[in-house]
Amino acid sequence: MAAPAIPVPPPRSAQAIVRRIILYALLFALVCVATAGLSGLADRALGAGAVLVDDDAGLARSLAFTVIGVPLGAGLWWFLRRRLTDPGERASLVWALYVTAMTVTSLIAASVSLGLAATAGLDGHWRPGQLASGVLWTGIWLWHVRLRSRSATAPTRLVGLPLELSSLYALAIAAFGAVSALSALLSEALVDASHILAASRPWPIAVLQGLVWLLLGTALWWWHWFYHRVRSTPGVFADVVLVAVVGVSAGAGLFALGTTLYVGLRLIFDTAPSNEVLAPLDVAVATALVAAAVWVHHSAVLAQREHTARLAGRLVISAIALVGAASGFGVVINALLAALAPTLSAHVPRTLLLGGISALAVGAVAWWVAWRPTRTTTTADAAEPARRVYLVAVFGASAIVGLITLLIIGYRLFDFLLDDARPAALVEQIRAPLGLLSATAVVFGYHFAIWRHDRRIAPSAARRASIGRVILVTADADDPRTAQLSAQIAESTGAAVTVWRAAEGATLAPLAPAEATPAPRAHVDLPGELASIQAPRVIVVSLPDSAPMIVPLAD
Repeated sequence: MAAPAIPVPPPRSAQAIVRRIILYALLFALVCVATAGLSGLADRALGAGAVLVDDDAGLARSLAFTVIGVPLGAGLWWFLRRRLTDPGERASLVWALYVTAMTVTSLIAASVSLGLAATAGLDGHWRPGQLASGVLWTGIWLWHVRLRSRSATAPTRLVGLPLELSSLYALAIAAFGAVSALSALLSEALVDASHILAASRPWPIAVLQGLVWLLLGTALWWWHWFYHRVRSTPGVFADVVLVAVVGVSAGAGLFALGTTLYVGLRLIFDTAPSNEVLAPLDVAVATALVAAAVWVHHSAVLAQREHTARLAGRLVISAIALVGAASGFGVVINALLAALAPTLSAHVPRTLLLGGISALAVGAVAWWVAWRPTRTTTTADAAEPARRVYLVAVFGASAIVGLITLLIIGYRLFDFLLDDARPAALVEQIRAPLGLLSATAVVFGYHFAIWRHDRRIAPSAARRASIGRVILVTADADDPRTAQLSAQIAESTGAAVTVWRAAEGATLAPLAPAEATPAPRAHVDLPGELASIQAPRVIVVSLPDSAPMIVPLAD
């Protein structure tokens, strides 16, 4: 009897890819059109006391969107749903991107609509259109959440991407709400500085509206971050998102601390009215507190990641703090030069000087803590690719900024020489770019010296990495042994390691008769074997009941 034929998935073709792009883009558009039409009709149905055909154009648009979008969208989904029975269709990158895009889009639309409806209700306004839109988009979001959770429709690629992006958005909503509520409370506490806010709406309403966004964002963030365990999602993209959150929260917190210090210095040394000086204090303090909470939590999560991610987080904070310190130094130089220009009013140089000192003090302290310049640089530190990229990026960007400011100074200098102007006008024209050039020169000189020092103590570090990237294929990407093997390979080769999951039941055992006994798996020291290989990319296949295989790839 002949052996049963094993179905082989057809190879991906350009025609299939283009077909998927067109169909899923069309489905995305039809879902949006149908939801907009149903929202418009629901707005008129819920708007009690309003004439149904008061706005003929709006009603016609809603009817057209509903009559055309709903049946066409339903028919297209019925067609695509039948194709998803094919595992190759669920493994399509286009399907994964569609689910990600629609999940994030529906979550944003639903949360914004429901949040606006709730905040308007607290202010005494009834917004049926926003409520209807929020309910409909919530249904769309729940539908796509179910698609991701069912094995018959769940994408097999980019599985964690919708959750990671959704948690990032929810965190932003929660932070916005927390800052709004805290700033309203602080503004009421600073009675003299809160007259602008109090003139538009009572402060309890502002606090409650901020709490609406805070509760909404926190609920969504907790659901993604803890319930779906986004905080422990492995992968490079998850590390990038975590580093970005740590960097943004640190930057926002440092800017808010600088603003708070600036307000304090102005209260001591400036003669401006206190209402004017205290005006930005409420938002600054609220931002600092919220950013500190976000930074503390996500830094603790980042501390549990691999060394590369932890180092990237520290370097991002160092870069942000360096920008703040350099900007403050440039503003200080600008203020000192402004004192030489009699055309300015007397308080402008003082205000500039206080702002520059605030930014310089906060940025310098944060940079010192993150960069730790007094720590002895070891050979391993100097050989870190992330550190080398950071140094080259910093003094490279400094060189570009310095060149631009030199051109500006040269232009204004020649413009001054060709124009019969007073000498004081030259200082007024070049003081801002000259301050920026001074800060850029200091940053460039320091980091270029550090880079040269690293090259001296680790001259062969750039050449020691004989492998550019290792692709590790395993049966279980979430297995702790896989993570340990990945770390060992990265440590022995210095290469970036990407983990791919093999299909279920995959094996590298040689084909043999049924009565033959499978050969035992050979023990191979993969990190040691890879250390002697030189190739741009290497595939390493390590599967159960199979001897490991190493395949160097050509460039």
